[in-house]
Amino acid sequence: MESIGIIGFGRFGQLMAIHLKESLEVYVGNRSDKSAIAEEMGVNYAPIAECARKDIVVPCVPISQLEATLRSISGKVREDSLVCDVCSVKIWPAIWMSEILPRQCSILGTHPLFGPDTTKRGLGGKMIALCPIRGVDIEKVEGFLHSLGLVTKTTTPENHDMQMARSLALIHYLGNALDRLDIDSVELATKTHEKLRELVTITRNDSKQLFMDMHRYNPYVSKVRKELIGELVDLDKELDRNSIGII
Repeated sequence: MESIGIIGFGRFGQLMAIHLKESLEVYVGNRSDKSAIAEEMGVNYAPIAECARKDIVVPCVPISQLEATLRSISGKVREDSLVCDVCSVKIWPAIWMSEILPRQCSILGTHPLFGPDTTKRGLGGKMIALCPIRGVDIEKVEGFLHSLGLVTKTTTPENHDMQMARSLALIHYLGNALDRLDIDSVELATKTHEKLRELVTITRNDSKQLFMDMHRYNPYVSKVRKELIGELVDLDKELDRNSIGII
């Protein structure tokens, strides 16, 4: 496979283009005109329909837009193409891609566990989750990703979403809550507090839509949130019982 069409040229789409342009002929498309950015990066800017006809097709859009995007490109995707999503939730994308895309094309769910803020020094050592759905030569895919310095982890959409509910989704939940507490105003800060500030900064850099989507579309997140709140309530009661009151 020699060409890749990236549909959606936001922060992550641009990150993909930068790191893939030395290995593949990169074509990017976006609903609004971002041709100037593509030209500056040295990649091809093309209509979305043309991007959908490449060897590898990556809808790089929020999960809330993925189903509609797949329907809009389904008639353009070649039977010998590989289609990959990059969403932080995997069950729903796997269902949509299986139902909407041509039956002959290969389908791979992926979740890069990194982003623009964590790859400023390159991709080396960063992990990507792979969920083969249909007709995927996983060894070939892994070999290519390893050549980029990535670490691969093959799993199922269900296992992926269960783990994300207790990792990424939970981290963003805590980061958004801490942001509302205005922890930046603290002057007497410990090194540990600086780590909390870093967490808030990372979650601020990601869109509100990403945060809402990972909680809306992951069926396991609600239970984990309630578990956390329950533990916090119990801990709060324990601390109240040991309080000596206000002077």
